[in-house]
Amino acid sequence: MSVYKFFISKNSIAAAADEHITYDDADGDQDVVVTLNVNDTDIHAVTLTDAGAVLQYTDTLSEGYHTVKITPEAGKPTDVRVDKVVIDDHTVVGSQYLMDTRIFGASMDFLLYQCCEPFKSPKGNDYVWWGDIYNADYTEKSHTTHYRPHIVTDLGEWWQWSFSISSNGHLHWECSDTDSILYDSTENHNWYAAKSLLHTDSTAYPVVDASQIPIDSTVGSWTGPGSYNNQFIYQDDGLKVLYDQVALYSESEWQSAAWYYLVYYTYSNVDPIVVS
Repeated sequence: MSVYKFFISKNSIAAAADEHITYDDADGDQDVVVTLNVNDTDIHAVTLTDAGAVLQYTDTLSEGYHTVKITPEAGKPTDVRVDKVVIDDHTVVGSQYLMDTRIFGASMDFLLYQCCEPFKSPKGNDYVWWGDIYNADYTEKSHTTHYRPHIVTDLGEWWQWSFSISSNGHLHWECSDTDSILYDSTENHNWYAAKSLLHTDSTAYPVVDASQIPIDSTVGSWTGPGSYNNQFIYQDDGLKVLYDQVALYSESEWQSAAWYYLVYYTYSNVDPIVVS
């Protein structure tokens, strides 16, 4: 049995402390009732005050597909932000590292996702960035990444997070960005719930200057545009990329990949959250 917590705040309060948020809702200081719905069943309702609030759900979610909705009291002028998701005292972030083997049981991982950022953490923090916003008429308003998802209450909007739980208790979901002009359908849009390294009692997020990483001759060095294997040794096969290679086009890309794969994960691996 796992405990799911959803931290919420008034848009007006969040905007006062967060430069990335614009306060634009009239009379946004009123308290508002917010309801947590899990798999189409209302689970918990709280009155959101200036101090913020936490919506909580404790249960064993079965293997398969699930939905969570956070719905403010329709018609109230106070907009709501979904700030943070915590499962069993671990702040949730989205990761793709070793996703093929960890989550989907594949025999190997694509190097691209071995070298990806430890987890997606927009604007240098653990604020929620996934999920979708729906209109009062049940049509989808946006299917993209959301920094501290913004729910406009007087329009009857709600936030929905749809995810699947695998047989080993890992949560994974699709985080598309189809509203973005930079959207690339060929990218991997699947993510899984990982334990944050920024907050709580976990280790601090290491800040390393990638250009200062000492790389010895056994690992390889920057040669030029092309594909590299998992030791970052240049592969002389043009831009043909196999499962254990990644195409790098600049020295800065190579330095970043070397940092993530050879330095970051050596000392501060990201662990997936396992629910019960």
